[in-house]
Amino acid sequence: MAGPAIRCIELARQLDHEFEVTVFSPYGGDHEFQLTDSDKFHVIVGGSQRELYELANAADILFIQANVLKPYPDIAQMNKYLIVDLYDPYLFSLLVQYQDDPVTGSSSYRLMHQVLEKHMLCADFFVCASERQRDYWLGRFCALGRVDPAMYKFDPSLRKLIDVAAFGLSNHLPEKSGHGMRDNIAGISKNDFVLLWGGGVWDWFDPLTVIKAVTQLTKKRDDIKLFFMGIKSPNPKVPLMEMAVKAQALATELGVLNKNVFFSDQWIPYEQRVNYLLEADVAVSAHYDLIETRFSFRTRILDYLWAGLPILTTGGDQLAELIDARHAGTSINYEDVDGWVAAIEKMANDQVYRKSCAVNSSELAKEFYWSKSAQPLKRYCRAPYHTPAFEKVTMPSLIERAHAVYSRGGKDLVLKRSKELLKDLLR
Repeated sequence: MAGPAIRCIELARQLDHEFEVTVFSPYGGDHEFQLTDSDKFHVIVGGSQRELYELANAADILFIQANVLKPYPDIAQMNKYLIVDLYDPYLFSLLVQYQDDPVTGSSSYRLMHQVLEKHMLCADFFVCASERQRDYWLGRFCALGRVDPAMYKFDPSLRKLIDVAAFGLSNHLPEKSGHGMRDNIAGISKNDFVLLWGGGVWDWFDPLTVIKAVTQLTKKRDDIKLFFMGIKSPNPKVPLMEMAVKAQALATELGVLNKNVFFSDQWIPYEQRVNYLLEADVAVSAHYDLIETRFSFRTRILDYLWAGLPILTTGGDQLAELIDARHAGTSINYEDVDGWVAAIEKMANDQVYRKSCAVNSSELAKEFYWSKSAQPLKRYCRAPYHTPAFEKVTMPSLIERAHAVYSRGGKDLVLKRSKELLKDLLR
């Protein structure tokens, strides 16, 4: 499972103590899920559209992600309590993914813009991953006209419209259940210093700078290894991205592929990822100076914190700022190869510093438990509500404007403003 599925499953786990929950996916029909012992939590994978509509009709509350209303538009017409998860501001990702293909880029952006707008206008409640994201989404809601006098009267804080449910992590300490890369990957030994890239290689990430840094370090020592846990999303609808191809090509060109830089061509199953996390010395994540970066909430970083790993990451996003502030690792400037070389060397050579970062990483993890992240969803599900229906913003009529002027200053102000009102009428 990639981030969206992990998030859906883990939030569902937090709800099944109070509610009967069904998680549905049209994909993954050949995977056996061993996710919970609860008889109130059901997972259906590889299901049909008819099956989804039957489940949705039987439910009281619906929780959807991404572009669900595109393949399943009837969900919006069921008059159910509808929650939309906005933790992934995916329009920014599209801008990166198709920047070299203007026709596909324009088509995909316009399509998904319309789909996103439909989600934002028809649902009752929304969650996102951070306060910074919430500011972004509130701006979009204002631009759409969803934050109007009726919505403000309903809740001046707008927390009943959109609240923060951060991507979380388990409050159970990680425990090994099998082998990781030191046993499964030829070329990585028990004595190597392993940097772990704990997720996919998407176009908005910058693995190239990290690969270049590791290559430079091979001139001094041969025990530093960089392992990428996956290069292609487990979602069959997501193709292998160009950056994954570039990363492998660069490692080949620099002569470090399968020597110091390794890629798993299979997605590590969610239940087994802990074995790889716990065999790493340091976790890494790098990205570019993009608008996607500012509003991202890197799900892999939460895994790093859960495993108590020291973290090296590019700056620019909210989690990188936290890592710096809490001394759980170091953030590095964009595309700064020398900065990455120095940061990796410090981690590899200074054991006291590395252990201190690991302790701080574990402490920071306590702020992101799923039990805390799910609270806004629990509150909504305990007492669901419909927010005021969206009404398209239109220009007020002459009578409405005159009434507004009168309410502010009475007859004298109406007379004073009459020339302006008449000009608008005659336009």
